[in-house]
Amino acid sequence: MKSFCEVYVKHVLPSLRLCLAEKLVTKYGFTQLEASRAVGISQSLVNYIVNKRRRPKMAEKLLEIAEVMKVLDETAEDLARREYSTSNLVCDLCVVLRRRNLMNQVIKTLNYELCRCER
Repeated sequence: MKSFCEVYVKHVLPSLRLCLAEKLVTKYGFTQLEASRAVGISQSLVNYIVNKRRRPKMAEKLLEIAEVMKVLDETAEDLARREYSTSNLVCDLCVVLRRRNLMNQVIKTLNYELCRCER
């Protein structure tokens, strides 16, 4: 069994970053380089996502959760308006997921079981 932080950093966060980058390019007109810098991934990975050459199953599963989509839309909008510091992106997304009680739903969707201390 893993802690939420382990699952978040290894599986959830990379998928959230991919989805955010795609939104920034397609919806807000960011260049792939700008989007990659904003979310902390490589430009080539953004290219794969935007051109639909790669779409991780984990991202697809997360996008099925309406509240997660809402969080991503809000974050992308804030990033697009440049009203958001990208240095806090990792922790801020985690805090939002926890505050909105999405942690259990995300973990269940991804078929993970948390250690007893996290329940």
